[in-house]
Amino acid sequence: MKLLNLRLPNLHFGPGKITSYEITKRQKIVLMSLFLTIILITAQTVGESLRYETIAFLTLSTILLSIFALWGELSGVKYFLLLLLPTYFVAGASLFYFLLPVRWLTRVPFAFFFGISVYLLMLTSNIYNVAAIRTIALLRAAHAVGLLFTLISGFLLVNVLLSFHLPFYLNVIGITLICGPLYLVGVWATELEDYVSQRAFLYAAVFTIVTAEGGLVFSFWPIVPINGALAIATVMYALLGLSQLHLEDKLKTRVLWEHVAVALLVFVIITISTRWGG
Repeated sequence: MKLLNLRLPNLHFGPGKITSYEITKRQKIVLMSLFLTIILITAQTVGESLRYETIAFLTLSTILLSIFALWGELSGVKYFLLLLLPTYFVAGASLFYFLLPVRWLTRVPFAFFFGISVYLLMLTSNIYNVAAIRTIALLRAAHAVGLLFTLISGFLLVNVLLSFHLPFYLNVIGITLICGPLYLVGVWATELEDYVSQRAFLYAAVFTIVTAEGGLVFSFWPIVPINGALAIATVMYALLGLSQLHLEDKLKTRVLWEHVAVALLVFVIITISTRWGG
């Protein structure tokens, strides 16, 4: 008669007690998403005097939890670049969260979107983390998700920045600090080297200058913050989208005109919706 050997995966038993329990990366990412979402929802009950402290806590927690979730393959520039997009997204989403109407009907769906987004972002960062070592099939999907959340992060942060109605030079500095690192991550993710290449740095620098100049122009327009943020996000979409296709040798004339058409359409909508007087 054979005895059945019952074995629990990932559990290691010592003399009479469990000595350790290993969790997978996916479980780490799920726990990270849940924790940050709970903190974001809890922030609705925090007074205005503690809002910025709460946002700082969320941002710092994102950095530490991202390192915890991605630990293993992190090395070199990945310690910096792979943490940028989740950190920027959490900072932008939490700042934008406080601009929403103070009611649960609005903020709870946003918090749900926030949690799902953090989960997808961390999966994308993990794919970049692994793909920098070996090629994996999900890399193309990760590039699409990464581009999407780069645009969302830029939109949220620029919208908050323009909501303060700062002088034009502070807008230019703010947009440079927001878009520059996002461009660098976007271009680097296409190459996925162990270092930031001279080409990636040059592309990011040129794109940042162009975007900052756009921010300078919009600073003198009677434009509402959300339209200004949409304009900046559109510039980012055109520049990053075309550069990624160019680096992958997939840029075609038809695709180029499609990006230009989208940018022109958004520009026309923003121009028409702007109140130029009165």
